Amino acid sequence: MNFDELYRDVILDHHQHPRGNAPLASSNADSSGLNPTCGDDVTVRFLIEDESVRDVQVTGHGCAISTAAGSMFAEKVKGLRLDELKVLTQRLRTLLKTGEVSPDVELGDLEALAGVSRFPVRVKCAMLPIATAEQAIEGFEQHRADAVTVTTEASR
Repeated sequence: MNFDELYRDVILDHHQHPRGNAPLASSNADSSGLNPTCGDDVTVRFLIEDESVRDVQVTGHGCAISTAAGSMFAEKVKGLRLDELKVLTQRLRTLLKTGEVSPDVELGDLEALAGVSRFPVRVKCAMLPIATAEQAIEGFEQHRADAVTVTTEASR
């Protein structure tokens, strides 16, 4: 079996049996994204505690690449610190644009997305859950910053 076949099998497995889609009891960071080109939609929810991803849910409807990327992403990010999550999303952006795997971050099954870079139309599909997760984290951090500002101003 060559690497392309192995990667295809990993993507198909995640598409047919998506992980990380169980409902969360609670979340404090979430975002929804849409790829209007092909109709993929995804919602990413996180429970973040002590600067770490305690739980994650990725749901939506889309093509095999989008569904598999969300599933692999959900498996990989649970337990990561927010700074590690940000590094991971940047490495995934590079992977999807260039097909090159960064040696400084262990990607696990996400490495199967390296071949997507050869199909520019599919890069958007694979990037959708990742970009949506980035938006959720940005919203979480902005809300936290706003809460600190309000608390500081109220204590004056």
